Amino acid sequence: MSYFSSLTSCKSSTSRLPHNTITEEDLVSATCKKTLYFQLCVSSLRSDPQSQTSDLRGLAVIALNLSIENGVKALSYINNLMSEAAYKGSQLASTGLSDCVDVYSDAIQNLQDSVQALNDMSFDTVQSFVSAAMTDSETCEDGFKEVNGFSSPLTEQNHHFSQLCSNFLAITTLLH
Repeated sequence: MSYFSSLTSCKSSTSRLPHNTITEEDLVSATCKKTLYFQLCVSSLRSDPQSQTSDLRGLAVIALNLSIENGVKALSYINNLMSEAAYKGSQLASTGLSDCVDVYSDAIQNLQDSVQALNDMSFDTVQSFVSAAMTDSETCEDGFKEVNGFSSPLTEQNHHFSQLCSNFLAITTLLH
């Protein structure tokens, strides 16, 4: 995916975590302690081999890439649900899923737009784009609350996406 390539080699010498006092092995843990979802942060960042040699900005890049990838996977999952016969029988459920396609498409676009903002170190813009993406996943979830007798099939995906985005935002606050 082309939007990842511009971020994968980003390095920065600026951070709130003094790079020379924390070993590379400990940087992921030290960074994730500043997030709301420590375990998810550690496991997701360490799933990328580049995290072993990344500085703080590199970890932010990885976290953003993971958020985008997760949004793309969620959108694919929603499209699969829409094609399943079980959901074709319920107009309200189909409408909810269709709405989720729209909001996840917006969320992914917001995250993709934050790539350049991160490269430009425009942290207010990053925060705006990522906050909008998180709101989009909440909007998807809320849409199913309006359907009587039907629970959201996306609760887990929506929460996971929002948590990844939250972790990314927390990491970016350490950069400025």
